[in-house]
Amino acid sequence: MAAQYKQSAQQEASSSSEQQVSKPGEVPCDVCTGTVLKAQKSCVVCLVSYCETHLEPHLTSSGLKRHQLINPVENLDERMCKKHDKLLEVFCKNDQMCVCMLCTIEDHKTHDVVPLKGEYKGKKAKLGKTEAEIQQMIQKRRQKIQEIKHSVELSDKNAEREITEGVQVFTTLK
Repeated sequence: MAAQYKQSAQQEASSSSEQQVSKPGEVPCDVCTGTVLKAQKSCVVCLVSYCETHLEPHLTSSGLKRHQLINPVENLDERMCKKHDKLLEVFCKNDQMCVCMLCTIEDHKTHDVVPLKGEYKGKKAKLGKTEAEIQQMIQKRRQKIQEIKHSVELSDKNAEREITEGVQVFTTLK
């Protein structure tokens, strides 16, 4: 009876973990070993992303409940302000860099700061436009290469015809 219960619990655990296995493009749990599960939250204090199982201490332990949890993100340590250990939430247009809210009060007080998401969308749109322009330039250059190749072929044919005519004229003159 106990063996059956243990087996059914293992099957249940494996089926639920199969649904949450981290796929490419998703943030993986930083704590999982073996089968890495999809992260549910990232802790700004611990700088770690957690799956549902490993997140539980943050939801139950009184000391960890004070930690700030955010939607899962990769490379969380790179998204933290080195000076204040706070999440980079805004973009300073004057200095062209991401800053935390404390930086906006201290170092960037008079600067033009905007929400990070808005700036991201704007820069992404600009990058898309630039990419389209570059693709168009590439197409034009490929077309020019084809034209040059065609021109070379015509020149080769003309040269062969001139040589053939020249040989015929020379043969006739001989």
